[in-house]
Amino acid sequence: MSAPLVSIVIATYRSRHDHLLAAIGSALVQSMGDIEIIVSDDSPDDALSELVASFHDERLRYRHNAPALGVARNHWLSFGEARGEFIVILNHDDWLAPSFVERLASALQAEPQAVLAFCDHWVIDVDGERLVADTERNTAAWGRAQLGRGLHRSFAPLVAAQTIPMAMGAMFRRAALPAVLPGDAGPAYDLWLTYLLCRTGGAAWYESERLSAWRTHAGNLTHEGGLEWLHGTATCWAAMARDGNFATFRQLARRRAAESFNGCATRSWAHGQRVRCVHYAWKSLVCSPTVKAVASLFMLPLLPSCWAPERWARGAAIVRRSS
Repeated sequence: MSAPLVSIVIATYRSRHDHLLAAIGSALVQSMGDIEIIVSDDSPDDALSELVASFHDERLRYRHNAPALGVARNHWLSFGEARGEFIVILNHDDWLAPSFVERLASALQAEPQAVLAFCDHWVIDVDGERLVADTERNTAAWGRAQLGRGLHRSFAPLVAAQTIPMAMGAMFRRAALPAVLPGDAGPAYDLWLTYLLCRTGGAAWYESERLSAWRTHAGNLTHEGGLEWLHGTATCWAAMARDGNFATFRQLARRRAAESFNGCATRSWAHGQRVRCVHYAWKSLVCSPTVKAVASLFMLPLLPSCWAPERWARGAAIVRRSS
């Protein structure tokens, strides 16, 4: 079989059948049909395989991961299996407009210096209804309301502002992927991916029309914001802070890394992981010596379970190994 132009990756985990049906259905009805769809399933069983097979479309490929890979590795492995020149991430509960692939692929074909193309997107509720007011706020909050359609030759400012919805409305060149992707990116894989694509020095194309939709509900990763997501976010911002290509945004990156590490410290303490809470509090302080970071580092050890000197020593050792 000849390679398709575009690979659409759908990473699933205990997905609601109606949401996954809508996501796959939106991919299959694209106006440009030169695609493949990879459904990579981290669920405990392969029950979703029957749902995928029900479409009877040879462009669909299903894989069940046993054991589960986790959200970042699930995507990284799927990227490695993709055959298309371009790759799209489609969340298992989101959808694409019929012209999404055609519009963004055409932009990348016309602009060889662009490593990714992205669009604005709708916000929809759990039942798929468009939330117009929420959509407008989202577009404005992430800097897309005033962003000009077309080529942005240096898109580091867009990465720093988190303007690019990598997991909700973007397409990128498979050839631009680095050989090694971070294993601890976790649910923050999309931030890491946007940053790593920017490091190539390529440009980004923006399409201002809303060509996809992001479903907001209590179970999605953005709302959960747990320790794994905070850790991946913190390590990405810390990497940006060390990157000379992001020198203009170093203070911003350091501040955001500090905030995320501090969030890791808080959640570690809540789960009884006292040594690790000190580890994260120290990393927060190193990134940005804020009052909150100082308070986290020096107040948390006052708790009895953190007081033992040997735990301080273990925490310091963890910091040294991970710095």
